[in-house]
Amino acid sequence: MLAIVVIASMFLAQSPPATPVPAAPKQEAPKQEPPQQDAPKQETPKQESPKPAAPPAEPAKPAPKPPTVVTANDVLHVAPQTGLPREKFTFFGEEFDCELCLTPASRNAGMGARTEFPEGTAMIFVHPTPMLLNYWMKDCLIDMDMVMVDDKGVICALHEAVRERLRTKGESLQDYEDRLRRYLSNRRAKYVLEFPSGTIARLQPKLGQRIAIDWKSLDARAE
Repeated sequence: MLAIVVIASMFLAQSPPATPVPAAPKQEAPKQEPPQQDAPKQETPKQESPKPAAPPAEPAKPAPKPPTVVTANDVLHVAPQTGLPREKFTFFGEEFDCELCLTPASRNAGMGARTEFPEGTAMIFVHPTPMLLNYWMKDCLIDMDMVMVDDKGVICALHEAVRERLRTKGESLQDYEDRLRRYLSNRRAKYVLEFPSGTIARLQPKLGQRIAIDWKSLDARAE
């Protein structure tokens, strides 16, 4: 043990002096910046999906014009009809409470001398055979719409009929009837539907449109 230590000492004594190693420059520890705080997250505002547009409102039904006032100098040839048979039918998507004119007398009087035509009602004229129809506003105190229909249920004429000046006591029946406007069916027709004024403008029936109701049941009752 001792010999080993001596040899080691000799070896160390004979070694050249060690070259001093320059001290490494003192490295300053990097400054630690304070941790950055994350900026608060801004939530993107939720965009609400657009609400569906409301359906357009139905146009308001115009108020009916007041009826013609009958004076002492005017002449009417019929009295307002009452007691006509009634039946409900759907025309152009709406249901109507209909009065039926199935006889010559009821077809001749029609809406004459009436002072109102309530909404939701109609009058149906049923002729026994197809013919060229020629209607007028004789004795009528209110405006109305006419839809003329052939024997196959197809619309052949549309009229927005306007009341006319009544016959006066100094006017002959012939002169009165001659000055009345005629509303024609354009071809052979069998039925006339009368509605309150403004119905054609509101429901927009079309020439050539087929009306699907039980026409045969009406034919069986017409005189």
